[in-house]
Amino acid sequence: MSATRSRFRKLLPLVSVLALVVPLVLALAAPVYAQGSLYVDHDTTRQCGGNATCYTTISLAVAAAVSGDTIYVYPGTYPEGVDLSSMPTDGDLTLVTVNNAGVPTPGTVTVENPGTGSEIYTAPGFDGDLAIDGFILHSVNPAINVRVGEGHDVEIRNVTATNVKDDGIWVEARGNVTITNCTASNNDGVGITVWETGGDVTITNCTANNNGGGEVYPGGAGILAYWIGGDLRITNSTTNDNRCADTEMGPESFAGCGTGIHIESVNGTVTVSNCTANGNELAGVYARAYSYAPGASGGDLSITDSILRNNGAGLYWDWSGESISSLNRSIICGNGDGVYVPANQPLDAEGNWWGCAAGPGNAGCDSIGPTGPPVDFTPWISQITSGATPDPVTVGQPTVVSFQFSGGPPAVYLGQGPGDLRGLAPFTVTTDNGSLNGAGPTVGAFINQDNGILEVTLVPESEGTATVTVTGPCGLGELEGATAVLGVGAEFVPEPGTVLLLGSGLMGLAGYAGLRLRKR
Repeated sequence: MSATRSRFRKLLPLVSVLALVVPLVLALAAPVYAQGSLYVDHDTTRQCGGNATCYTTISLAVAAAVSGDTIYVYPGTYPEGVDLSSMPTDGDLTLVTVNNAGVPTPGTVTVENPGTGSEIYTAPGFDGDLAIDGFILHSVNPAINVRVGEGHDVEIRNVTATNVKDDGIWVEARGNVTITNCTASNNDGVGITVWETGGDVTITNCTANNNGGGEVYPGGAGILAYWIGGDLRITNSTTNDNRCADTEMGPESFAGCGTGIHIESVNGTVTVSNCTANGNELAGVYARAYSYAPGASGGDLSITDSILRNNGAGLYWDWSGESISSLNRSIICGNGDGVYVPANQPLDAEGNWWGCAAGPGNAGCDSIGPTGPPVDFTPWISQITSGATPDPVTVGQPTVVSFQFSGGPPAVYLGQGPGDLRGLAPFTVTTDNGSLNGAGPTVGAFINQDNGILEVTLVPESEGTATVTVTGPCGLGELEGATAVLGVGAEFVPEPGTVLLLGSGLMGLAGYAGLRLRKR
């Protein structure tokens, strides 16, 4: 056997491995498209990155699509209104924005209808599932206005709809609706409307601020969910500063005028968690049920781990039936009424911070209106307990400093957050000795542990003491225990008989760690 052939045989295993690996690497590096892909690019020099067939408008691609297709839209501004009902035959369709390399990327495509219609819309009863991902939209009518028929679902992701002369996003579906990572702010009508669904509705990681008050559609709200056939879940979302310019519109308006989150007539259960609703004209959350609505509310209503602040009412609540309603582990303060309840329905509102340690109806606290209906708000959050681990505290070494927000008995706690976990943290933590969380002497923080515990990591710089203080909305930082003073030594042991006090209840709470230290 020749030496050349022998060397080749030795290389065969390596060649075989490369033959398998190289195609895999190339496949992972390339954009992944679904079977039945269409491409849109108004830039004739880029020409969809060589993908065929390449259309110059979204509407042309829709007119060529069949059920199951995905349309990938390259960056730019497209001056058109896209009628999804112009498909030759209704069917499942996905629209996705991509970057210059053809990789799905939100926010690369703006659609602006030069007329008076919506940017992306269907005729009522569209016969297919729809997914719309990544677009920036502005229009006169609702920017997205889709209405699908029996058994069909709608998913909207990563969409920004702003400065619309009507609602930002409008969805009607006889199936399920999922809206994720969307922004619908500064619109004349409602930011996000979900209307008459047959299935479940899930709204997550969305922002709907400063809607309403326009000349054409003065009634505004952040999120409006109306006539929902299944369950409704709204989580990790912010709805601030929504208003109603028409003074004749109020609580009786189905338009949800001036509300952060408007919930009405839900057949299944309702869950609102980790939401922030501040500065809304009528209410942070408005929840009401009509017995005559299709599939009228029969499920439980739960609002948890949220911030309802500086609204006309924190919660305007008119739920009915045999359902169980609750508002827990939240910050409710600075509102005209913390809870406004026009009907004689019980509400579990335990474990909340109402703006003062004395509880609702006292000076500095929100009230329960209008005449004290059956709202159970006892016990409420009334104390902060501080602690540190490990202790003693050593220069240059990390120490976890904790603050627990609680009340009772029985024991109740603020929830994790509270509020939208994507936004500004409700608490500020400061120290006069060292850094917190590796970021400096001041950090924003959420309650990040179970049972109402906020934790930060302190690394002290010098011997002596380290004062760590937490402040929160509506006087939370004024409670005793909001400041922990920790003794700091280079290398030390406690004196014999030293008592370490890291916190106790509200009455007589020291709120600091008192250490008598001596060096080794």
